[in-house]
Amino acid sequence: MRLRADPVQGVVRLGLPARGGAAAAAQLLADHQGWLCNQVARWPAPLPFVPGAAIPFDGGTLHLEWAPNNARTPRREGDLLFVGGPQSMLAGRALRWLKAAALAELTDATHRYAAMVARPVAQVRVADPRARWGSCATTAGRIAYSWRLILAPPMVRNNVVAHEVAHLVHPNHGPQFHALLRQLDPNERAARAWLKAHGAGLHWVGREEPGPQAPDPGR
Repeated sequence: MRLRADPVQGVVRLGLPARGGAAAAAQLLADHQGWLCNQVARWPAPLPFVPGAAIPFDGGTLHLEWAPNNARTPRREGDLLFVGGPQSMLAGRALRWLKAAALAELTDATHRYAAMVARPVAQVRVADPRARWGSCATTAGRIAYSWRLILAPPMVRNNVVAHEVAHLVHPNHGPQFHALLRQLDPNERAARAWLKAHGAGLHWVGREEPGPQAPDPGR
């Protein structure tokens, strides 16, 4: 049996053997109730795209300024993002703007780093994976990133780009790969430490539902 509190998706996962084990699973949950409560209490809070929301962006904070008479196409001025039209469309428009900003930034950074290693890049795209920040199809020259990297500081975003570009040269995590990565970006340790501390929270940006409630120890 495996018990895990997933801070990215906000769920508790309990894996059971193929032949059942429901009684043992119930006992496992009971024995680890305090641990589960502590884990769930540390999960990030949802940060929905609503008027006045302050969301992380590029190492700073971006404030969503919505009004029905604003232009429907989002427009950024400093740390303000102006969005108009029906309020029901705010979340979708903010999300599309963030994805477009992420794609533009990551595409530019990818080609910049790829030029350092003299490797072509056929395609750069963004998605919303839960388990990784980037991936590289080495032979095809295609690199994909989480759009949520635009919410992180530039140092973190550049490190992920350098990591994936290094895979264009070394499709593994061997010594040569790590040596190249250090050449491309000396901030590997600091960037990974930031993601370990704050990465889960990026997955709660734009999430509207409240976080799951911790079990009541008195029940």
